[in-house]
Amino acid sequence: MKHLKESAWKYGFVLRYPKDKTDVTGIQYEPWHIHYAGLPHSAIMKEKNLVLEEYLNYLKEEKDIFTCINGIKYTVSYYPVSHSVTIKVPVNLYYEISGNNMDGVIVTVSE
Repeated sequence: MKHLKESAWKYGFVLRYPKDKTDVTGIQYEPWHIHYAGLPHSAIMKEKNLVLEEYLNYLKEEKDIFTCINGIKYTVSYYPVSHSVTIKVPVNLYYEISGNNMDGVIVTVSE
């Protein structure tokens, strides 16, 4: 279990309800509850010791996060959803768009 806890982020997985974050998640510690967040999100969450709720708030505050993992440069951007929002996506780069299940979308660009 120790190896899984230490290495899961490398493959995009995070411990969804850690022992030290019950005040943030509102859920008791669940060592078996592994969540797929994907790279680079899992790496950012590990580096900053954030659970999903904290990560989404951090992204909303920052608007754009830049990181490099295994030689791949990532830009993660948050866009609040509205009828007039324009979501910028690159023409020549790989990108993923996902909703945050609340009020916005996250665009992850890798190059």
